[in-house]
Amino acid sequence: MKHRELHVVIGAGIAGCVAAITRSRAGYDVVVLEGQRARSEDTYPVCTQTSNIVSENHSGAEYPFDPQSARDCLDGRIENERFFPETIYGGKTNSRIIASRSMMDDGHDIVGQCRTNMDVIRAHYTRRCEENPANAVFGDPSEVCREVPTVDGVHDVAAAFLTPQRGMNPVLVSTVLDWEMRQCGVDFREGSNVRTVERRTDGRYDVVHTDARGTVRTLVADQVSLCAATAAFGLAKALNPRIEFPRLFMALREILYVDLPDGTEKNFTCLKLEDAYGGMLSPLNEHVAMIYHPPAGHVTNLVMDPVTGAAPYARHLAEGHPEMQERAERTVSRLREFYPELRRSQILGTYLKVAINTVSDSRMRRNIGVFGVDSGATMTVLPKWTMCAVNGRKELALALEHSRAAGNVDADEAEEILAGSTRTCWETPPDWAGEPELLTSRARKHAVNMNVPEALALRFGDTVDRSGARQVAR
Repeated sequence: MKHRELHVVIGAGIAGCVAAITRSRAGYDVVVLEGQRARSEDTYPVCTQTSNIVSENHSGAEYPFDPQSARDCLDGRIENERFFPETIYGGKTNSRIIASRSMMDDGHDIVGQCRTNMDVIRAHYTRRCEENPANAVFGDPSEVCREVPTVDGVHDVAAAFLTPQRGMNPVLVSTVLDWEMRQCGVDFREGSNVRTVERRTDGRYDVVHTDARGTVRTLVADQVSLCAATAAFGLAKALNPRIEFPRLFMALREILYVDLPDGTEKNFTCLKLEDAYGGMLSPLNEHVAMIYHPPAGHVTNLVMDPVTGAAPYARHLAEGHPEMQERAERTVSRLREFYPELRRSQILGTYLKVAINTVSDSRMRRNIGVFGVDSGATMTVLPKWTMCAVNGRKELALALEHSRAAGNVDADEAEEILAGSTRTCWETPPDWAGEPELLTSRARKHAVNMNVPEALALRFGDTVDRSGARQVAR
């Protein structure tokens, strides 16, 4: 690069962290502005809001309802396998997609739908491997999906399917991202709330924000990256009122963390299809699980205001929803019918999140990509967590193209920079990553920041201190 550009990333969820890491690796000076503050010393408050729960522990590629969603999510899964280290899975193996016997009995051929979707995944993976052998991250295409007759310890099973998906542990993801940003030299400024982003006459951007001390400051950025989840739409509209977004649905969803006092032998996510017939059980370790039951978890669904881009549900996200407790109890009660390990489970945390989609049907999850808001300004909002790395690559490509057009990057070096900047995190793991107690200690700090049960810091095979108080988060 002919000179070091300053890039400002707004928001430190998964999209913002990936943007900060890849841009810093590319040679840009990067400042992250994050409104939240760390509750644990020597940590950054990363993935504390939407990203503390929306990993969802499944990619959407296994939903047998829309082939394009399956393809988009599989592309994301391939890119994530390259970008993240094995650590984020916490000892979990491939997810089980479970077709419900009761659904078959009621005349819905969910087994047939799953088989068709496995063919879609297999064909798309084959195509990606033919395009680039480096895409063969899950082995031979003929073995990327398989059907099994049942899943031990799950009731009401007609058939089950193993896909490339593996559930990840959100606090381990935060631990990885925190370290990687420090290694990249990212300037992380917590407690910084962005007021406005305005384009200057010279093409740069004034990013007006309130810092951690309450002082109003302005950063002059060569480029900006809007990664503030649903709030990013309003920032984008204010920056460029002419920008048009597709019709977007914003659905309020409720997901729970529960304890597992009887333990579990499932070191994998179970996604039992579909709707009233099932739900998700995603053990993070033998002691705690994420659970989700669609009829109780789907609270409401609104279309985003196309004029202002204003984010809905601000009051519910801040104060909770009046039906939270009843919906949580209904989720636990229903899922106990399918998953015996929930027999004595208690709710550790009840969480609301906003799911963004291009259709009202939550079973479809097509990638909405990266938006070019203005010259040198991008916006990334993820319909699914699994699209973080693939969209991070697209976002960096747009940033490099802007630098090339400005004469700051030569065209022949942009592709090389892009490849090097999206390499695997923890290529050289930190010394403490191989020490279980030290890794757990760091992950526990992030669990506190993220307001999730501290037991999430444990991996399969670790022990747990059960003396912690119950948490309820919104």
